Amino acid sequence: MKNFLIFLAAASLGGFFMPTHGQGLKPPPDMYQQTVPFSLWCVPSFARMVEILAEDFSEAPVLLSHMSKSSTLIVFTNQSMTTSTYVATRLKDDGTEECCVLWSGSSSEPGMSFSLNPSPVFPEGKRKKDGVEM
Repeated sequence: MKNFLIFLAAASLGGFFMPTHGQGLKPPPDMYQQTVPFSLWCVPSFARMVEILAEDFSEAPVLLSHMSKSSTLIVFTNQSMTTSTYVATRLKDDGTEECCVLWSGSSSEPGMSFSLNPSPVFPEGKRKKDGVEM
């Protein structure tokens, strides 16, 4: 149930962290927004989240994606890469930080909870003006 609620939270917050948010770009016609009730597990700082995930789950941050001047998406994993936690941080208007777990899960196979594509193939082309960028 916890993972399901966290997944719903991530899906709902996806629109907030997408590059199209606030830029006037339109999503593709087959993409739609869903509003769902959910709860997030949050702490008042990234440092505290690092402490909790290290002590309770033996996870460390392995990937940071700065989505804007005030928001960052962070992926944590354990050494055997069998568990992962996705965390979002944001700088609030009053200057304080907020850090929340969006999703967490595990894999029965070592190295499968978090892995990077060793040879990504990036598409070529220009950004579409009407906003199919994600």
